[in-house]
Amino acid sequence: MPEEKAKFLRRVTWCDRVWYQLCRTSCQAALDVLARPRCDGRGNVPKTGPVLIVSNHQSYLDPPLIGSRLTRRLNYLAKKELFHSKLFGALIRSVDAIPLDQKGIGFQGIKETLKRLRNNEAVLIFPEGMRSLDGELNPFRKGYINLAVKTGAAIVPTALDGAWAMYPPRQKFPNFFKPRVRVRFGKAITPDDYKGMSEERLHDLVEEKVRELFAEIRIHPPVTNTEPKERLEEPAEKSTGETAEETAEKPAE
Repeated sequence: MPEEKAKFLRRVTWCDRVWYQLCRTSCQAALDVLARPRCDGRGNVPKTGPVLIVSNHQSYLDPPLIGSRLTRRLNYLAKKELFHSKLFGALIRSVDAIPLDQKGIGFQGIKETLKRLRNNEAVLIFPEGMRSLDGELNPFRKGYINLAVKTGAAIVPTALDGAWAMYPPRQKFPNFFKPRVRVRFGKAITPDDYKGMSEERLHDLVEEKVRELFAEIRIHPPVTNTEPKERLEEPAEKSTGETAEETAEKPAE
């Protein structure tokens, strides 16, 4: 058993932790001025053990808006192409982001996510798989549920609003100062809570909780969008997709 567990462990050095906290506090300071976010429920995020933070996805700014609110070190997933950028690629590599191949089956990204959860780390997931085109919630995909069940991770339903109005899809630059963002972390769903529960039921429960949180914090009215809800050519971050869902069902190596 120790040998089996050891192969999943990875070393996070104190330098990694210090650099992450420096980046986090810098983002927090900047966003406090530019986005004026209000955040509730930070105490609901477990300080130790494997955690999946499951949130709706409105804009490119969602990862720093959520991650900067927590002192706990988070792991983020980003599409593989973003790592090709010299500056931005260097930045996300420096905070140990997980590359996800959206054009292939994404197995390496899922495998790495499993590895980090088994190492008692926290991972931010956007199960919609793409940014919302109108600020509303899209149906959740189910691949992340398998990740939680396999690793015994606590699931923290999370919702944010205002990020879409600040930085909607197909807009080059954010509308800083104008809107205000709200973030709320819900009560964690622990392994004891979902023990014996089917993955289908757990998926429905998590999505239901995120929708409830979203309704509670909503500060911007629904947007009337006459454009068809077609997928963006280059979605921002993709935590799990259909291929990831299929991959997550495979046994971990």
